[in-house]
Amino acid sequence: MKALRLCFVLVVVIGAFAPGMAPATDASQLLRRADEVRSSDPATFNRLLTQLDQLQPKLTAAQKRHLQLLDAYRDSIAGRYDEAIRSSLALYENAPEIELKYRAGLLVANVAAVTRDFGLGLRYLERSLELEPKLTDPQLRQHGYGVAAALYNQFGQYELGEKYAERMLAEGATGRNRCAAKQFRAEALLGLGRLVDSDAEIQAAIDDCASQKEAIFANLIRRTLAQRWAANGEVRRAVALLEASLPEVMGTHYTRLIGEIRSLLAEYRLKLGNEAAAEADAHYVATIEGQDAQWLPSVTAHHVLYEIALRRGDSAKALDEYRKYAEAERARLDDIKTREYAFQLSRHELSQKNQSIALLKSQNQLLLLQQQATRASAWNTRLAIALLLVLVASVGYWGWRARRMHGSLRTLAETDGLTGLSNRRHFRARSEAALALCAQRKRPACVLLFDLDHFKQINDQCGHSSGDWVLREVARVGRLHCREQDLFGRIGGEEFAMTLVDCDAEAAMRTAEACRRAIAGIDASVAGCGQPVAASIGVVTTSVSGYEYEALIAHADAAMYRSKVAGRNRVTLYERPPVPQPGVVPAIDRRNAEAMLKQY
Repeated sequence: MKALRLCFVLVVVIGAFAPGMAPATDASQLLRRADEVRSSDPATFNRLLTQLDQLQPKLTAAQKRHLQLLDAYRDSIAGRYDEAIRSSLALYENAPEIELKYRAGLLVANVAAVTRDFGLGLRYLERSLELEPKLTDPQLRQHGYGVAAALYNQFGQYELGEKYAERMLAEGATGRNRCAAKQFRAEALLGLGRLVDSDAEIQAAIDDCASQKEAIFANLIRRTLAQRWAANGEVRRAVALLEASLPEVMGTHYTRLIGEIRSLLAEYRLKLGNEAAAEADAHYVATIEGQDAQWLPSVTAHHVLYEIALRRGDSAKALDEYRKYAEAERARLDDIKTREYAFQLSRHELSQKNQSIALLKSQNQLLLLQQQATRASAWNTRLAIALLLVLVASVGYWGWRARRMHGSLRTLAETDGLTGLSNRRHFRARSEAALALCAQRKRPACVLLFDLDHFKQINDQCGHSSGDWVLREVARVGRLHCREQDLFGRIGGEEFAMTLVDCDAEAAMRTAEACRRAIAGIDASVAGCGQPVAASIGVVTTSVSGYEYEALIAHADAAMYRSKVAGRNRVTLYERPPVPQPGVVPAIDRRNAEAMLKQY
């Protein structure tokens, strides 16, 4: 289960903070016992639930609701996420017990994070935290703080992650709770780019977790310490720490932890020149079954394998690993943006809710004034009418503001912030719609793929501000050569694409050549850079490649690759490759391939 691996720490947190319940009957004792062992002893947990299912007719209404919550936990552990969310939502909406409602809301938040329904997860996390002032059990309150810290760290909201970890520590968390809080705090501080305490304090946190036999939390903190040392130039010391803890890490059988530790070892060992060990670690991470495309250890592993192949002169292997690395990195960035959008949307919904509450208070106040006005003079009546107009204006204003905010969030999700063009996802969606319409009408269309030549040299020698200026200029000149019906977007770091509607190969080549000349005419000295600007362009037509977006992009990429190999700063039209003759092996220009790999 890919998603389960990503959020396993959240499941550990759920198991770490089960609130105690005083036994009153046999059923109450079974419920309490099942609550205590649900994460530490799954076999006993399932056996107890079977016993409780047999006692269903004898259970009170409150005990049935408690059993329903435990059944939802069992569904979440077994991967039946839809059933777990459905039961938890019903409990949250209908349970009269604040504690049960609180736990059900937190379970919804956890399972939604596992299934990547980030909006639902954030919504119920915030709703559950609103109930926190009504709780009387400090253990249950710490449970909520732990879930909040873990989830906010996962969403990249490290300020909030640190805030809730600090709350756990401030309330005197002990045992597992204290260990978890220290790990969440270390992770948040690392994400914020701040000093993660002193080495001695971090080691004390590791020792604390080790004394609680919490190997997962202890090694997650060791990971933070190793990253601190590596960032300070102490790479050998970081490798020694990770190597010493690796047997214990492997013994946890926890995929997320193993992947993070071994990907760091691969990265650091490569820096020290130990290619064989780095390759072994990277290969192990890259072949872990069930991993997500955007998993950071997978991104790191493919990048290490690419660097090793490049050093060994294995161009084919380097190109293959680079493509895997680029795809994984793009997927990771898309996932980060999705989480950021979900968080901003949840903030917007919370703001709307607060505004609605404020409006309801205003309406209640208005009703009171209207009642007074009926018993007062005509002056009070006029005053009530004036207040009503103010209220209507307020409602109109907040409605307009909400629509404007929604439009801004949609623009943020669809637009590349640097160039103002469509981002990769939005460009693809619009292109697929345009291509489908062209296919329906049997009209030709073309796709152009740009890649700036030696753009890394511009960034390295002139600085990223000059590189950003060049990207904006490319976007500007590209727009000048787009017709009203054409689509233009930035789909990667220095990669741009155009979809030309109702356009044949000859017209597309003219447009591509015009774009190439315009890009070559950009004078980067305006931005303080003496490097020339040029682009290699691949052109593909629907008459050759069909109307499927993926095929068109792949063929345009192949044509652009030929432009790179042929010397760059040129336009190449994609043609179907000839059928290879038996026994004939095409020659490979090794020097051009290696040079292309360094700049692709």
